[in-house]
Amino acid sequence: MPAPLTEIVLSPAPALQPAPLFTPTPKAARRVLEFFTAQLNNEHARKVYLNATRRFAEWCDARAASASSPTCRPSMSPPS
Repeated sequence: MPAPLTEIVLSPAPALQPAPLFTPTPKAARRVLEFFTAQLNNEHARKVYLNATRRFAEWCDARAASASSPTCRPSMSPPS
């Protein structure tokens, strides 16, 4: 009989779930989560950045764009 799995899987709170646009793979999802939890120590900054990324993802979705699409670039005008 194989040994039971003891790996801990972290699941962020719904408020910290990044937009699917930024998490196309499990590795990308982990890196995004690490950025918002480990790199941003200030809770207010974390909420502001997370909100901005969600708004940008919604803006891209409204234009049927993906992260690799030329119509979905951060250098374009921000979402209104």
